[in-house]
Amino acid sequence: MDQDDEFNEPYLPARYKQKVREKQQRRRVKKILTAAAIIAMIAVILFLVAGFFGSGPAPAPSAPSAVVTATPTGTQIPADTVPMPKDTTTPVPGVTATSVTSYTIDPGVPVTANAGSLSLEGAVAALRNYYPEEDYTIRSVNYSTGSARNLFGFALTPTGGTTGSVVFIDATTGTPYTPGQENAGISENKAKGIVTSAFSDVSGDLQKLWYYDSPDKGTVWMFVFASGNTTLVSGSIDATTGDILSFTCNIPEAGRPSETAITMDKAQNIASHYISEHNGGALPLNQTSAGYEVWGTPSVPAAGRYVFTWERLFLDHPVDTDGIEVAVDAVTGNVIGYDKQWSTQDFAFSHSLDIAAVQRDATFAVMQAAKTVYPDSVEDIRILSAEMRWNNRHSPGISQRPGTVMLEWKVVFDDATIRADPALIPGVGWVDIQTGTVTGMEYRH
Repeated sequence: MDQDDEFNEPYLPARYKQKVREKQQRRRVKKILTAAAIIAMIAVILFLVAGFFGSGPAPAPSAPSAVVTATPTGTQIPADTVPMPKDTTTPVPGVTATSVTSYTIDPGVPVTANAGSLSLEGAVAALRNYYPEEDYTIRSVNYSTGSARNLFGFALTPTGGTTGSVVFIDATTGTPYTPGQENAGISENKAKGIVTSAFSDVSGDLQKLWYYDSPDKGTVWMFVFASGNTTLVSGSIDATTGDILSFTCNIPEAGRPSETAITMDKAQNIASHYISEHNGGALPLNQTSAGYEVWGTPSVPAAGRYVFTWERLFLDHPVDTDGIEVAVDAVTGNVIGYDKQWSTQDFAFSHSLDIAAVQRDATFAVMQAAKTVYPDSVEDIRILSAEMRWNNRHSPGISQRPGTVMLEWKVVFDDATIRADPALIPGVGWVDIQTGTVTGMEYRH
């Protein structure tokens, strides 16, 4: 039945029917307006949603600049086994971006200062006075308590190195401490006398002297001569023998002439004589490089230094990690840098020199071993060198036993991936000269 027909029934008066029609009309208008409002609201919501997804999510807030990774790892972990920090970081109150980087904090490390103990920030600042940020990376820190002293233990890795060590900072004094330093063959007072005598012409004072168990040089006394905040000479002496193992002189560039005053040949003679004079005579060495470093800037050049390197020989074969570097001032002819790496005692070398595996056998064995590491790169491998060397690499803190350092083939190689990425280093394979078996491999992408 049509809606209007219901009002045509004979029992409804005309006036009543008119009022009903008007009321019905008002209902219809109200429904239309309500529907229109609802449609408008839906359109607005759809527009906002479309705009949100179209513009993408809002950028995440930047991470705080002063952060560390708080990951429970236990205490007193050797440096070479400390896990690298995770990607996630946690802000630590009171630690500034200039004093720390991202590293692992063990449980129990005091973040704030208390009862005469340094805060974590204070311990890091104390550490950096002896081990600068540009030279050493902090991997982790723990905290140990004792009757004599409380110690922050920092696991450090030298810049560009892979082998680390642990350095302890006294929580009260802020000075480095190494267990056993009281029993060193060269006492602290004797070490002080050695370095002050060796550098008697330095105008500054001996401001720092501390004991360090170096992964490369063993136990040493580190020293710094300075004038105010300016370092003049820094270096190390052997804590057992008292021999000077390394030093570097800080030479100001301001006021230096642009041209050298001595030739490279004269500088090399100076360096060679210095080695003999400071090691009780000539050493079995093979010179591997000679170069000149320019100082200053292109617009204001300054005469720099000559640098010479030698590798150690034993029974006419090079020792892989031992050698000497000497730097000579190109103006004054003074030795301004010295670094002696002589970690292997003569008794540790093997005297079994029978060679059954020739160079060809060694390179083939290394390529076969490399194939198991990166099968897709074997076709791109290029042999860079293959020579017999003493493989004297060993874990820090482990004494080499008699006859354990072997003469082996050292094969250096690369592949397409390594050649394309300057950050990657060439692979190295070690091969037994008697059996032809691969004894060690360093090959990473």
